Amino acid sequence: MTNTHSGRKFSGSLAIAACLTFFPLVFSACASEEPAVTAAVAVAVRDEPVFPLLLFDTSQVAVYNGQPQPISYYYSGNGKPEIIYYSSQKARMEDRGGSTAAPVRAGTYYVRARLTSENKHTPVREVLAEYWILKSQVKIEAEEIQYTYYNGDQKRIKAKVEPPVPLFYSYYPNRELMETAQRAVEEPIPGESSIRLLTKTYSGYKRVDRTPFEEGTYYVWIYFPGDENHEAANANVEFTILPRR
Repeated sequence: MTNTHSGRKFSGSLAIAACLTFFPLVFSACASEEPAVTAAVAVAVRDEPVFPLLLFDTSQVAVYNGQPQPISYYYSGNGKPEIIYYSSQKARMEDRGGSTAAPVRAGTYYVRARLTSENKHTPVREVLAEYWILKSQVKIEAEEIQYTYYNGDQKRIKAKVEPPVPLFYSYYPNRELMETAQRAVEEPIPGESSIRLLTKTYSGYKRVDRTPFEEGTYYVWIYFPGDENHEAANANVEFTILPRR
């Protein structure tokens, strides 16, 4: 029976490396077609237990999607190889704190794939890999110029975000103040986190949920500071409240 996990491409060199890892005497057959080499491989197969083939790209990348994402591999044997995910190289080296559950969160994972022979007297063989789950991009969609009419009520500007993460809305009486606040977050003071800057007053910069209700033009900064699974994102909107109709 053949098990295939796909989603990321294998590179040719790594596929050959997998052949070398699990068929050390078959490597020459993978790289050459000369009769003498093929004969030597045939003798090796008769004299040694044969392992199933595991093709395993040793550097793989995925993007966070909120779901478990197992590493990709191709396995020609029955059942499945044992795939273990570790949070650090040290943990993998010590075989400590690993998990067979496919990771969900963005980050770097150090993977060990264990392959056993059907012959119980043959030692376990393994291959190591690094697996990166990247932070997902956040897209904010908002018309750059928006307006409404005064009626005494506060109104929210129109904006969409994908995936649905919480947004910060900040309103300024002029563009200069908005740009000053943006620089404070993009070039933060040492020791100050983006979240703290977003939640404290700085040149009129503060988090609010709704627009002012007075007539006039406001410069709105829509901002998501990013988190452990998502990249930061922002958008600017010029918002005008016109006189009552």
